[in-house]
Amino acid sequence: MKAWMAVAMLAVVPLVGCGGSRELNRAKVEVNVLRKDKETLSAENEALKTKVGELEGELANVSKERDELKVAAEQAAAAAPAAVPASGKKRKK
Repeated sequence: MKAWMAVAMLAVVPLVGCGGSRELNRAKVEVNVLRKDKETLSAENEALKTKVGELEGELANVSKERDELKVAAEQAAAAAPAAVPASGKKRKK
């Protein structure tokens, strides 16, 4: 039991003693910068997700319009009489 207490004290005491160290302050500053970067990137990500949703909706509308035009063109081609191909011979005058 005493050995465990000694190990715990050796592990905790150095941590308590480094309260105002430069490394700790530098780490805190870095954490704050990274948090701000995360917030900025999260906002940008949300904006991009919104834009992707809008573009997907626009793509669906354009695809639907394309399909409708394709069907209309096929119907118009089927309704028009088939052109008779020329025989390819020229008449002599």
